[in-house]
Amino acid sequence: MATVALIDGTNGERLPIKPAYGLACNGCGWCCATEACGVAREHIPDHPAEGPCQALEHDAGRFVCGMIRRPSHYMRLPNDWADGPLGGMIADALGAGRGCDADDPR
Repeated sequence: MATVALIDGTNGERLPIKPAYGLACNGCGWCCATEACGVAREHIPDHPAEGPCQALEHDAGRFVCGMIRRPSHYMRLPNDWADGPLGGMIADALGAGRGCDADDPR
């Protein structure tokens, strides 16, 4: 498997191994560490076109999508009252909970 660049926030913890394409997500972060989704590139101000997602968060031994968890923080909105509904819409748009959608490394 290809090496994933160190992502801040892991505090040296071992990361989950990427599941095969289509299997349940285990929070390994491979998808977002290798490429940011269109939602992040479009809605995070100054997000680079290439490279890891700036909204990738590490929590309790797994990676989570910050655009789902707290979109107002990344979108630089003035308050967080809409995080629940906005995060739900983003989760639906990204297919969260439908299994691993990152191609298997060669």
